[in-house]
Amino acid sequence: TEIYTLSLHDALPISLPVEVVTYLEEIQGEKVQSDELGQTVIEANEKWDDRENTGLEYQEAKDEFAKFIEDAEQFVQTVSEPGPPNTFANLVTSHDELKVLANLIYEDTKELLEGLTSSDTGERRAAALDSFNTNLALFQQKVEETIASATSS
Repeated sequence: TEIYTLSLHDALPISLPVEVVTYLEEIQGEKVQSDELGQTVIEANEKWDDRENTGLEYQEAKDEFAKFIEDAEQFVQTVSEPGPPNTFANLVTSHDELKVLANLIYEDTKELLEGLTSSDTGERRAAALDSFNTNLALFQQKVEETIASATSS
């Protein structure tokens, strides 16, 4: 059996300019990257919540949280550049929204570490995780909407 993976490029209408197709493939890749970041954050939080069974030490948790903050910072840079062709105003507007959401995701990861180190009983970290999950879902939804809008003409 031969397996063929259909790329976004193969599925898009022929009438789209190549630079638009390239941009849509780029944001599809960023959506995958956001999924991976989300998994990392969830796993780190679950390991900390279950530290009695995982044996996770506080410093190890701090290191894991610091690592996903670095990943989120890299994610912001990836989302920021190069962006869509400037001649497509609706894509530029959508991309600006994606950049705002990527920055909110980054801020949420920093707040997760603040929540880990705070003296409360986990409320601050829980609130940051809720915000992270919301912003991540909004980012992914915006990518899907942008691709759908660009390819429905």
